[in-house]
Amino acid sequence: MTKVNSQKYSKALLEVAQEKEQLENILTEVNEMIQLFEENNLNTFFASEVYSYTVKSEVVDTLLQSSSELISNFLKTVRANGRLSDLTEIFDEIKNMADDMFKIADVEVVSSVQLSEHQIEKFAEMTKAKFDLNEVKIINTVDEKILGGFIVNSRGKIIDASLKTQLAKIAAEIL
Repeated sequence: MTKVNSQKYSKALLEVAQEKEQLENILTEVNEMIQLFEENNLNTFFASEVYSYTVKSEVVDTLLQSSSELISNFLKTVRANGRLSDLTEIFDEIKNMADDMFKIADVEVVSSVQLSEHQIEKFAEMTKAKFDLNEVKIINTVDEKILGGFIVNSRGKIIDASLKTQLAKIAAEIL
């Protein structure tokens, strides 16, 4: 499925959820679906051509049993349009659109050492202001190769204040 098609399905669900004033509940349910798909490797299952449409449809029937009316109708529409293999992409796009709507983002902070809780709080405040976000989740990754400093990445917006990059810039100026 193209990203455009997954965006259409996502936008349609979010619009209907807003109209019915169920946006918060639907987003909670979508996050639970994403978690369920990850924990049970349903991403691979639905994308695989090994499993028949009938088998995939039976799994959707199981999902329908614990879904709200709106999500049930959404899943039935996706199934009727032959898009079961795209469910993961559609759920991911719904989450991305909702995060954009509410200015929420996961922010990766790469540092040469593990950050303390105080440093993580400082990065959270800095990235909220810098990237105009309401809520952030800091994901700290340790990479000793950056030597010192940090690299912040929020949805492709990068602040590179690593010692490795600064040394490379100085070396380029010398040459």
